[in-house]
Amino acid sequence: MQTAPNFNKIKDSISNGLEIISNKSENFIEISKLKYKLHFEENSMEDLYRDIGKELYTIFKANNQVENSLLDYCNALSKIEKRIKGLEKELDKIR
Repeated sequence: MQTAPNFNKIKDSISNGLEIISNKSENFIEISKLKYKLHFEENSMEDLYRDIGKELYTIFKANNQVENSLLDYCNALSKIEKRIKGLEKELDKIR
């Protein structure tokens, strides 16, 4: 004799499945946001590298000292590097 399906078990199973899907979706969204921020920071860094090169060449042509004029670029790059490391750590935690 067949027994009637246990609807509570089915309901619980569906609920658990939906919860897992929801958690994975949230993780995927969070990872996507962090990857976007990471990409943005890396692009900012590349822009500053290019600007450093332009500034260095201008100074080279004028035969002036380089250290003081490039300090702001170096400080900005250092801040971006720290943000990139922080974003990479956040990604590692989520993964």
